[in-house]
Amino acid sequence: LCIDDIPKLRRDPTRYLGFIEVHIEQGPVLFEMGLPLGIVTSINGSVRYQAQIFGMACHAGTTPMNRRRDAATATAELALYVEQRAARDGDSVGTIGMLEVPNGSINVVPGECRFSLDLRAPSDPQRDALVNDVLAELAAICQRRGLRYALEETMRAAAAPSDPVWQQRWERAVDALGVPLHRMPSGAGHDAMKLHEVMPQAMLFVRGQNSGISHNPRESTTRDDIQLAALAMQRLLDDVANDITR
Repeated sequence: LCIDDIPKLRRDPTRYLGFIEVHIEQGPVLFEMGLPLGIVTSINGSVRYQAQIFGMACHAGTTPMNRRRDAATATAELALYVEQRAARDGDSVGTIGMLEVPNGSINVVPGECRFSLDLRAPSDPQRDALVNDVLAELAAICQRRGLRYALEETMRAAAAPSDPVWQQRWERAVDALGVPLHRMPSGAGHDAMKLHEVMPQAMLFVRGQNSGISHNPRESTTRDDIQLAALAMQRLLDDVANDITR
């Protein structure tokens, strides 16, 4: 590997009309609706944090409930708030996927809790409003319970709305196949959200089986749905070719 050669591989975005991507949905929406294909309207923007709440480790048997500074119950309270606040927006999502009481013991009130925080929404303003509310609630919970917290932002990705012209091309292609049109945001990140920074992009989702489960050995789709996606892509490419030759 010659590291100095890597910049020579850089492509000129002006030589490209755009970027299209077909991907399994990785969720249950198309499966539950009985639809093979979905038109992606935007790839969600996201912010991720690693967080800690600090309280006081003390004896679980001798410390009265009203004297405790329990880091774990504070985190649980925040997790429930994240759940209800994200649900308020419809397409926003919030997840505490990692949760740990370091050196926890069955007879000790947790003095520290470490957790991750993943907040996503279809647009940056909607994502930022969710983030602001969650962080304000974290501060309020800790103040009320006499706790401290630490927060480290580990990732921030901007939302990637589909280019209107390319999205319409997907829609025409799917409609020509006689498949009902369903427009939906992508909660997961994809290559298209990086290409979005330099050229127009739009995505097509294919239905996942087993209720759309993903990141799991049971993730799958069907040959019939994949064939429909391939036919839709062919129609889109024909549409682009016709536009160029007009």
